[in-house]
Amino acid sequence: MNSLKKILVPLLVIALALASAILLWSAANSQPASAQAVYQTPTPDAEGRIYYIVEEGDTCTRIFLLTNVSIDDIIRLNGLTEDCSLITGTKILLGTVAAPALTQTAMPSPTIAPDKITPTPTPEPGFAKVCIVLFNDLDGTGMRTEGETYLYGGVVSINDRLGQVSLTGTTVAGNPDEVDPLCFENIPEGSYNITVAIPDGFNATTITNYPLEVKAGEQATIDFGAQVATAAPGEQAAAASGRSPILGIVGAVVLAAGIGLGFVMWRQRKV
Repeated sequence: MNSLKKILVPLLVIALALASAILLWSAANSQPASAQAVYQTPTPDAEGRIYYIVEEGDTCTRIFLLTNVSIDDIIRLNGLTEDCSLITGTKILLGTVAAPALTQTAMPSPTIAPDKITPTPTPEPGFAKVCIVLFNDLDGTGMRTEGETYLYGGVVSINDRLGQVSLTGTTVAGNPDEVDPLCFENIPEGSYNITVAIPDGFNATTITNYPLEVKAGEQATIDFGAQVATAAPGEQAAAASGRSPILGIVGAVVLAAGIGLGFVMWRQRKV
């Protein structure tokens, strides 16, 4: 019996040691799954633009925390107001990774993709022609599609980086097949900055500031988009609540006047 114990005890000790080693190895090599989803930056589109689709309950602060794009940049890139109000389901621009390249063509293409610049030869050597389009972005995609017309009232500025050229103009409205856009003739070759101020009642759906390299003998057309601004539900509720006290005061004044008139008439009858 003693000899059997001498054999079993060492075997039991060895078995316990092996089991402990296996448990420790399993614990050291197991990796718990992350309990928090990691935000993935959207892939830039063909023009190098990075968009974010506004979700229910999103604010500019939340988007800043997710994307690390500052609130000032979100407002500037999307032409938003200072309160940075957002509309659920719309796309906002976070930034660009590269400016769209100029594509040489023999003549203007009627099926040009929006937000692309299509240079075409112009008759005057040494100068270029720059045309600016502000279109009514009905679907909010940032790209002009069939049925989206020109918008009037966008104030356009063209300035070269040397401070020698400074031009302004106002965008035109109408059917793109029937109306010529706003164009600037005889623009000298050089580096320019194109900006557009969106008319009241609209929000920008594209960037509103674009750097442009002007080459002599070319024509460049730049499309900017804007969409009718829609008041957020919170703003509508605030407007309704702001009117309620006024109506209450008016009602109280009318009621007091009626009571006073009734009292005067009652006194006159007693006299």
